[in-house]
Amino acid sequence: MKWTYRIPNKLGTSLLLMGIMALVLVNNFVERSNSRQLEMAFESIYADRLIVESYILDLSEQLHAIQESLKSNSSDGKASWKENLSEIDRINLLYLDTKLTEDEKKHFGHFESLTWEIGQSLQAGRLVHANTGIAAALRDLQLLSEIQVIEAQSILSQTEQLFRSGSLSSRFEIGLVILIGLMVQGILFASKSLQIRTTPTAENLN
Repeated sequence: MKWTYRIPNKLGTSLLLMGIMALVLVNNFVERSNSRQLEMAFESIYADRLIVESYILDLSEQLHAIQESLKSNSSDGKASWKENLSEIDRINLLYLDTKLTEDEKKHFGHFESLTWEIGQSLQAGRLVHANTGIAAALRDLQLLSEIQVIEAQSILSQTEQLFRSGSLSSRFEIGLVILIGLMVQGILFASKSLQIRTTPTAENLN
């Protein structure tokens, strides 16, 4: 620690320490930003992917229910598929409230148009056309489900990068704190040594 005895002035040392402390503060802000991004990523996975996947499952069940009601040819079949179509419209509105990718918007827009056509076909008694539309709508739902998986994997990849960045930032901050501690310790040690050397002895007083 001989460098501590050769410090030209306290101002330079103070500026150096302040610079290191500023780096620590900046690093702290970066970590907070990363934490917020991680929180948003997990919220997105839940609200825009897992919840949407449940909507897709519900829509699929409603379409399959319409198919079953058409096969049964029961007297209450019309009332049944009307209720199914109403539920599909309700779920579609919930789906639109989530964050959609451009590819997702395209497929979901096509799905909405198909469900409208299915309703029109059923009202007109064109059951074959309605069944064809249901099959196409189910294919759209399969594509939408695959998009959820791809987007969730992309978000998870981003979170892994944030975790790695946060780990490096933490190590950097710890290193700076250790450096500050060593510098302060060195300066204090040098100051005590200088005080001992400059203390007048009893012989000098005589």
